[in-house]
Amino acid sequence: MKSLFPVLALLVFFGFHIGIYFLFIKRIVKPKIPLRILKYFLVFNFFGVLLYFFGRYVMDLSQSVYFLASLSIGVGFVLFVVMLLYQVLLLFLYLIGILFPKFSQERRGFFQNALNLTSGVFALGYLGVGLVEGRLVPIVEKVKISLNGLKGKITAVQISDLHIGGLIEENVVAAVVKQVNALKPDFIVLTGDIIDAEVSRVPKAIDALAKLQAPLGVYFILGNHEYFHGIASLLEVLKDKGITVLENTCVLLEKGEAKLNLAGVYDLFGRRINALEPDLEQALQKRFPTYPLVLLAHQPKFAFEVKESHDVDLILSGHTHGGQIFPFSLLVKFDQPYLKGLYQHSQTTQIYVNRGTGFWGPPMRILSRAEITSFEFVGV
Repeated sequence: MKSLFPVLALLVFFGFHIGIYFLFIKRIVKPKIPLRILKYFLVFNFFGVLLYFFGRYVMDLSQSVYFLASLSIGVGFVLFVVMLLYQVLLLFLYLIGILFPKFSQERRGFFQNALNLTSGVFALGYLGVGLVEGRLVPIVEKVKISLNGLKGKITAVQISDLHIGGLIEENVVAAVVKQVNALKPDFIVLTGDIIDAEVSRVPKAIDALAKLQAPLGVYFILGNHEYFHGIASLLEVLKDKGITVLENTCVLLEKGEAKLNLAGVYDLFGRRINALEPDLEQALQKRFPTYPLVLLAHQPKFAFEVKESHDVDLILSGHTHGGQIFPFSLLVKFDQPYLKGLYQHSQTTQIYVNRGTGFWGPPMRILSRAEITSFEFVGV
């Protein structure tokens, strides 16, 4: 599966680039020389996508090369979105010509030329905004949640989808750790896709991650990307660093009179490879039924496996990145029931979906800023 994912992604981006050339570039650019230049640019950009996956899964690249390669992912996606929007508007102009025959050919030509020009400008602006938002430090979202049966107050911080590896190196991790420790939470949860590389390639970043501090501990669950990179050695290293890995299990956290069950399950991806599969029943075996329970599950759709009889008060998830680059969020909704923020999943269970603390692919975000979540849990 590790080798299949890059192949599938490359096929998708190859299709993107073919569509961009024939359905967008070739229609808005008529002079031969500029058209040829843009054609070669798209070929070069696709090779950048190839280089990105090569650097992600085969060997290390310098940061400057990796940055340029990751931009190819963003350029491909942005141009594909603009191409789709262009086709919709082009269809609209075509329908106007049919419905209103008196709308002269000259006027239709004027509006199409205006559309061609604005589409190019929009693509550049779209890319620029994404790069600016993608480089902003994660915003701290403060969320207060009431839990049945909780006495007193207990605080936590969630980070998710940091994707250590590639452009997320030691300096970025250290900055996130500094932000989190400054919040002084009682405990910290890492809800998957934290490390997206072989541990041997990112030792300094993992050392920086290990500096997270909370009196009740730091807790980690697997995301789907951890399954791609030597998962056994990863779990061993994290445990050696003092990070508690919740592997279909539950622990009791205590702060004075405030007591809380914290459970965590393996990711749903484990079922695809028949290894390290999530098992909620096993995870809840050691719970203390008189205290509220918070469940860590990387993908929001795991909530469908949580029944009211399980008495799960809150699920903390990630995975979606909040869509990362709009309008990708619209596609995410086809796979995941919840995109970002707090939802009431059932009468007894709430779910919070973190937008992600890092990014995957290009260092870009649009309408989905990176997030660190600071929770205050109180009794009802």
